[in-house]
Amino acid sequence: MAPLPEPSSQSVQSVENKEVFRFIYKNKEYDVTEYAPKHPAGKSFFEKMKDEKEDFTEYFRCLHSKRALKILKSQKVVRSNIKESEESKQYTHIKKQVKNLFEPDWTIELLLFIGLSLGLYLGVTSEWYIAIPTIALTQIVAGWQGHSTNHNRNPLLYKLSIPYGIIHGFSADWWQFKHNNHHIFTNRIGKDDDINHEYQKWQYGFLYLKWKFDSFLASYNKIDIIYILIHQIIVFQQKIWIYVVAQYIAGFFSACILIGNHEREYKFFNKIDKPFIEHQIITSRNYDWTDWLSNLLMGGMQFQTEHHLFPQIPFYRLPYAAKIINRELNKFGYKIHVGKIL
Repeated sequence: MAPLPEPSSQSVQSVENKEVFRFIYKNKEYDVTEYAPKHPAGKSFFEKMKDEKEDFTEYFRCLHSKRALKILKSQKVVRSNIKESEESKQYTHIKKQVKNLFEPDWTIELLLFIGLSLGLYLGVTSEWYIAIPTIALTQIVAGWQGHSTNHNRNPLLYKLSIPYGIIHGFSADWWQFKHNNHHIFTNRIGKDDDINHEYQKWQYGFLYLKWKFDSFLASYNKIDIIYILIHQIIVFQQKIWIYVVAQYIAGFFSACILIGNHEREYKFFNKIDKPFIEHQIITSRNYDWTDWLSNLLMGGMQFQTEHHLFPQIPFYRLPYAAKIINRELNKFGYKIHVGKIL
């Protein structure tokens, strides 16, 4: 008699008609069914992922902390001694070269926090000709810094990402759910909500105002709501028209950067059928603006591909990390795409 086929590694139905979620991490397959409802992104994440990938090794490694890895390894192992993929070995090799760059530079972190706090204060206490550029600049840099701190898995910096809401006005909870989906399902139509929009250019300027509104509505974390309200109390010490104009300028600038990063690159309409490294390279666009000022104003998004491969690297370390990552990628025959912003 021929042996029975292996059950699907992604999802199966038990006799009780209960959906089962199984994924491969390195050389083992884990049953994460019981944990799925407890996951920060909820069961819906696993429902999205099951149709895309059987092996989610690199997708897990790029975003998760050591604590999350312990949780994964505590789940039931249903298969072991699986041969680790060559792509996973390549990623491991590259990660080892930049692992020391994951940790924050606390001097830079402190200077950013002080500078952005002073920028917010100056923006709400000055005349319009000083306030508008100051609020816009502060919002742009604070947005990128909030993005960077939310990605980092240093326990202290990760906790500080929540009170940063006082400066940039966003909810960390809302951002995590929205943005991590983008990193997992990059340019997958129907699952990546950050792409395939048909906004007119004049609408770009409403980016931050819309995000603040969405963030407020979606924030179920009481601490987040408190920080967002404090932000609103502070900014409305300034005249409303000044604040709105500054936000429009900041939103337009950042939207141009973000749309250029992915919108014109390769898209998946049915299934992500490429390995992780190739997936991130073909769906991302870098910019040839690598000086320190561009890095501050773009938040490292000119190194979008390197960021998608290793999102835990703080944005101010990306210029140096990019040299190492590109060198190692070239060894495996990969080449990052560099193009124009618009």
